[in-house]
Amino acid sequence: MEFIKENKKIIMIIVLCIALFAGGIGIGMFLAGGKEEVQKKLGGNYKAVDCIEFEEDYNKLEVSLAVSQEDIDAEIDSIKEQHTTYEQKMGNVADGDMIYANIVGYVNGKRADDACTEDFVIIGSGDWIEGFEDALIGIKTGTTAEFTISVPNGSFGNKDIDGHDILYNVKVEYICGDSIVPEYNNEFVQSISDYETTEEYTNYIKEKLLEENQTDRADYAWTDVMDICKVKTYPEDMLEKARDTVLQGYYDMAELYGCTEEEVFIEFGYKSKEDFVNGDLEELAKDTVKEQLLARALASRENISYTQEEYDEVVDDEYYYYEDEYSSKEEYEKENKEELEDLVLMNVVKKWMADNLKYVTE
Repeated sequence: MEFIKENKKIIMIIVLCIALFAGGIGIGMFLAGGKEEVQKKLGGNYKAVDCIEFEEDYNKLEVSLAVSQEDIDAEIDSIKEQHTTYEQKMGNVADGDMIYANIVGYVNGKRADDACTEDFVIIGSGDWIEGFEDALIGIKTGTTAEFTISVPNGSFGNKDIDGHDILYNVKVEYICGDSIVPEYNNEFVQSISDYETTEEYTNYIKEKLLEENQTDRADYAWTDVMDICKVKTYPEDMLEKARDTVLQGYYDMAELYGCTEEEVFIEFGYKSKEDFVNGDLEELAKDTVKEQLLARALASRENISYTQEEYDEVVDDEYYYYEDEYSSKEEYEKENKEELEDLVLMNVVKKWMADNLKYVTE
C-alpha cells in the first residue's frame, strides 16, 4: 500500500470532484416530509428543464456493461505489473533511483500504523510527502535512515497524523534494477490463484469485470445520458460560480501542498494559471453546469426526491474531510448547503438510473 502517495492522489481527486460538482444552483430540493417544487427557477429566471434538451429518449437507451478483450488485456497487464519484481542492487541511494523500503513512522513516540508500510519509492518523483524522498538520498542499502517530517494537514486523512511530526525509520532493502515481468502462462496463474490454466483465469477475470461494471452501472448510464443531452442555455450566474469553484479546487491543492497558485497549474501540465484560465477553465465550468442542469432536469422529469436520511449521510461523509476547518458540522452544513444538495441530488438521480434504465452485457 503506497500510503503517502495514495493519500495524495485521493485528496487530489476529492478536491477536483468538489470543484466539478460545487457550482451551487440553489436547488432547495424536496426532502421527505414536505416536497418543494423542483422547478424552482435558477438565477436569470431559467428552469433546468428549459436549459437541457435530449437528442434521444434516455429511457430507450441500452447502456452497455460488456467487457471487451481490451478490458481483459488491461486487467491482465495490471496483474502482471503487481507481480513484477526487480533485480536487487546494492549501494547508496541516488536521485532517480527506485528503491524498496521498510517504512515505520512514529507520532509522539507511538507507532502510527497509517505511516507504516513496505513499498517502492522513486527518489525525486514527488509522489511521497515533501522531504521524504530527499531524506533517503545517500543511504546505503541494508541500513536504516531515521528522520523527522512535518505532515501537512490532509496528507493522511488521519487527525492523529496530519499536522504532526512523524519520526521515520526507513530501512532501504535494495535499489531496483531491471524489471522482471512475469509471463502470462499456466505456471503464473497457478502461482497467484487456485486456477490451473490461463483460460480458466481469463474467464474469471471477465466475470469479475462484468460484476464490477454492474455495480458501477449508474456511472455508465450517466455518461451515456450526458452524451445524448445538450445544453441550450448556460445560465451565466451558474457559469460564473462554476469557474470560481473550479479555480478554488486548484487553490486548495496549492495550499495543501505548500506551493503557489501558479506552481499548482504547472504541476498539472499548464504553462501558467493564465494558460489554464484561457484554455480549459471554460470547458470545465460548462461541464460542471451541464451535470448540474442534467441532474435537476431528470429529477423534475422523473419526480425523483431524496430523504432527509440520504441528505444527512452526504453531510456526514463530506464533513469528515473538512471537520478541522469548521467549529461544528452545523457550521459546515450552513456554509456549504447548496453544494451538499447538489451532491445528494446527483446520488439519487444516479440511483434512479441504476434501477430504471436498460443495461446490456453483450
